[in-house]
Amino acid sequence: MNIIEKIKNEGLPVIIFGAGIVGEVLYRACCTAGIKVECFCDNNINKTKKPLCDIEVVHAPCLKTKYKDALFLISASDIKDVVDQLQSSGYSRWYTSSLLLRDFDIYQYQFSAPIDFVEYAVATAILCQDNYSTPDKLFLRSVDIIITERCSLKCRDCSNLMQFYKNPVDCDIKELMQNIERFYAVVDEINEFRVLGGEPFMNKEAHLIIKRLIDEPKVKKIVIYTNGTIVPKDEQIEYLKNKKVLFIITDYGKLSRKLNALIQKLSSNNIAFYLQKAKGWTDCAKIMRNNRSIELQKEIFRNCCAKNTITLSKGNLHRCPFSANAARLRAVPDFKDDYIDIFDETIDINKMKKRIRNFLLEKSFLEVCDYCNGRSFGDPEIQPAIQIVKPIEYYNYY
Repeated sequence: MNIIEKIKNEGLPVIIFGAGIVGEVLYRACCTAGIKVECFCDNNINKTKKPLCDIEVVHAPCLKTKYKDALFLISASDIKDVVDQLQSSGYSRWYTSSLLLRDFDIYQYQFSAPIDFVEYAVATAILCQDNYSTPDKLFLRSVDIIITERCSLKCRDCSNLMQFYKNPVDCDIKELMQNIERFYAVVDEINEFRVLGGEPFMNKEAHLIIKRLIDEPKVKKIVIYTNGTIVPKDEQIEYLKNKKVLFIITDYGKLSRKLNALIQKLSSNNIAFYLQKAKGWTDCAKIMRNNRSIELQKEIFRNCCAKNTITLSKGNLHRCPFSANAARLRAVPDFKDDYIDIFDETIDINKMKKRIRNFLLEKSFLEVCDYCNGRSFGDPEIQPAIQIVKPIEYYNYY
């Protein structure tokens, strides 16, 4: 309450950084606490095209032209990136949203997303922001785990590079289980494991892998990304009936041919899901060396919206799915500093934790960034899910 009063008495415009669903909830929490919000801001310029909660959304790089000074409430989970950005822009006053969200009753309002998803998003933001202040603990907000290279769709512009796989295979379950066990040994807490491929249910043993993820107390949530083309069988569903599980279903229209059957199966088994339209695709799926300067690579990395999409693949920890899949495809040289080998037996667990923490917090760019087309916030959107007949050719390095 003292902090809330301090915010009210600062005499500065109060701006919510992050115009997503958590920002929407934070705005309601501010109203309840009597805090007047001046506007939202966001790095994604597409979010500035219309108001949120009937107030303006300002493009973050333009803030200084409108507000010489301001007080920021951060709704984003990747709080370090936001804090670094604010400080580089000359802003020093900020608070985490967890101060207001922790005891806020989200059920008294209606939001632009289903309540299950709102609850998940708010819990994620609180957990991530709380762990920002515990540097000795290896906490990871989100980890993608690739369980198959196969997909039921053939999207030309897939950002996970599925369109390049000529002979896609399911990941070996024994190897996956070993990767999971080793990973659990070197981390203290994981907010969510995101299970994906390809289409995860192309792997007929997906439910067994998901069950192992569910059973680990260090993991808070298991998020399964699926395209509405496959309905898990009844015996698989039994493994997925858990409060930790959330399905994120992308609706590709006619391509999602079993969407209604999937929704019915999940609903009847009380499995949480969030349905989203296919949107937000950008031209980021080319694999081509650009010969950029180091400074330009740093800029590409700094502006990347996927640089914190940590991906576990073949026993290696990558910063993004492009890096992980380009390595799987052998479409880039083997850049040793672009990933962490979690099975490296030359260092002990504590040193491994420190190596991972530095890899996630101190990297200024990856060598593989030079082979990526870039994936910045607010890049022009392209038509999603254009289908192709055969895999796209690429150069194989080894």
